[in-house]
Amino acid sequence: MIRNFTLSLAALAMVLAAFVTAQPVAAETTLQCSDHTLNVTLAPGATDTYHVVGTLCSQGPATGKTVQLLLHGMTYARYYWDFPYQAEHYSYVRSATKRGYVTFNLDRIGTGASDHPADSSLVNLYSNAYVVHQVVEALRAGQVGSTSFAKVIVVGHSLGSMIAASYASSHPGEANGIIITGWMHSINWDVANTLLVPNLYPALFDPKFAGQFTDPYYLTTLPGTRGSSFYYLPNTDPQVVALDESLKQTVTYAEFLTAPDVVYDQSSLQITGPVQIVYGQYDHLFCGPELNYNCSEASVQAYEETRFGPAVCLETAMIHDAGHDLNLHLNANATYSKMLSWADRHVGSTADPAPQPCGTP
Repeated sequence: MIRNFTLSLAALAMVLAAFVTAQPVAAETTLQCSDHTLNVTLAPGATDTYHVVGTLCSQGPATGKTVQLLLHGMTYARYYWDFPYQAEHYSYVRSATKRGYVTFNLDRIGTGASDHPADSSLVNLYSNAYVVHQVVEALRAGQVGSTSFAKVIVVGHSLGSMIAASYASSHPGEANGIIITGWMHSINWDVANTLLVPNLYPALFDPKFAGQFTDPYYLTTLPGTRGSSFYYLPNTDPQVVALDESLKQTVTYAEFLTAPDVVYDQSSLQITGPVQIVYGQYDHLFCGPELNYNCSEASVQAYEETRFGPAVCLETAMIHDAGHDLNLHLNANATYSKMLSWADRHVGSTADPAPQPCGTP
């Protein structure tokens, strides 16, 4: 009797095992991306139109989610936010969409697949900011991916952060939040004039851009200089730097000249809503005399609070062992964690009210 009961249990176990094996395993939600082209002008009242190109990504349906508009820095393109190497580690797009956000990763005007106006002087801080305004309007109006986004976070890096700040000061409250990375209101010109300015030259002289430019004021970096300009090399994968070298893009002389305006003028006082600043411990480009070259988190928080108006709730975060290109260091996920945690708290990944809206203690 006991023997028969044991056999019955064994048979039952086999049946259960076969049943479990036969059940379909739920597939992991995959990242779905699509490219979109928008028509924009470079100034209010302008009649000439240009194309800007971006990639919309979401894990699962985009409806009802918050979209993050991603703006890359100088001599980069949208690859900065979705780096094509070890994507699970280096892609902010992957991290943000896993967290429930949609991303619209833009090639800014004059870079990547977007139009390069023949006259490079048209591509400056202010025309970039006006383009961002038009893209935000398009995202809200359902002109990108046939989805109307109720909430938009504008996320910048370096020059993209300066553009985000200029946009937010010109259109206060239009975005639900601003994330600034790799920038603050203090330029270390000694470092800039040593490690950055001498490493720029006309793109028409660079073999990568052969035949693409006639305007000598589209600039790029000299071969082999990106590591020293943008990275804290002790915390960097050499293959990332090499790939970055091969993917490099351009910046215009006009962007380079007008970008510091937002550093030194008072426009940031017009910004409203939640703002986050994230910077690298060894990003010496933006740690200048205004901060007495002391860029501790407490020092940056105290200083930056004087540069924004009372309608901003500001948070700063320093990423240890990182240089300027936060996304491209070995601890990139530490940066993403800070950014997404802030976004969750102050904006939220859905149309629902954020847990901690601006002004909440």
